[in-house]
Amino acid sequence: MAKEKTTMSVSEMRHMLGLKKTDSYWLVHKNLFKTIIVANQMRIVIASFEKWYANQLKRSKVNGPPPGAELRAYSLSVKEMAKLLGISTDTAYTIIKRDKIETFEVDHWTRIRKDVFERWYKGQTKYRTPEDQERDKALEETGYTIPEIARMLLVPRDVIYSLLASPKNQGVFETFVVAEKKRVTKQSFEAWYQSQHRYIKLEDRSAEEQQEISQMKKQKERPRLMVDPNKQSYSIKETAILLDVAETKVRKMIRDGELEAKKYGTRYLILKAEIEWWLLQQKMDNDTEGGRSLWHPSYNEETDITSSTCMMQRTGNASRNGKPTKRWRMQSVGNRKSNTTSKWEPWSFPPAERWRN
Repeated sequence: MAKEKTTMSVSEMRHMLGLKKTDSYWLVHKNLFKTIIVANQMRIVIASFEKWYANQLKRSKVNGPPPGAELRAYSLSVKEMAKLLGISTDTAYTIIKRDKIETFEVDHWTRIRKDVFERWYKGQTKYRTPEDQERDKALEETGYTIPEIARMLLVPRDVIYSLLASPKNQGVFETFVVAEKKRVTKQSFEAWYQSQHRYIKLEDRSAEEQQEISQMKKQKERPRLMVDPNKQSYSIKETAILLDVAETKVRKMIRDGELEAKKYGTRYLILKAEIEWWLLQQKMDNDTEGGRSLWHPSYNEETDITSSTCMMQRTGNASRNGKPTKRWRMQSVGNRKSNTTSKWEPWSFPPAERWRN
């Protein structure tokens, strides 16, 4: 009977894992498994190697079972924990840090022992496994949450909490908790409801009352803020609506000098003229044909427009918030491709020197 092989050479281990020579000797150097010297040659104890292989996940055999069989049997990765609870990996890390769940590292990856996870899981009710969620679903259908009761009776939640805490109702309501949500059994709630006349469900009210309540709900819905277009100045919120951007975008435009605003205490006011000016600049930036602006002087080569006649600073505003204002150019009234007309208006444009290039 052939004797069972108990050791292997470093070369055999290298071919088994598909490693280069340097990597294989690096594993040996780290003392991850037991080695012995036989006939002046280093050999690896197979039992020790297999023990290491079953408790790591980084190295895999070229032909053989996947690594980490023993490790997976008694521990979970953070990703596996997140999948088990139906949450994101970031939330799982937050739970580990917040609840100080004991962890250990394998090849720089965080893992949790299953017994530690089970102990934490039994000590809380917020996060549930799919099996428990299915079981809880049947239990949840036997009761109402506090918000559900408040909606049924058309009262604030505080009223329901007061009813549950009232000495008069001690023993009347049967409650239970599922996933950290308090519920009242449907049977005990219906029994209480039939014994009183102060609170009335929406479904038990007259058609006129239901219609009136529906209209009141619609009136409470906040419509989009309407802005008077004839005002001379606007707040940041009104400006955001007029420009169809977020309020944070308006604040950034003010900081960057794109939009001039006057500050009164902690409140900003933007003049109507400033908003119109910004809209005109946006129009010109988007008003292109064939990749160039329709206001480019090359549309009328006969007109000699120099930088001295085309570029002007905005009157009364040499700078905005300490930053230079944009240059202006004259806009043709009528045919915008023509630069020969008697009437001109200021318009934003790039420096004339760039047009010659």
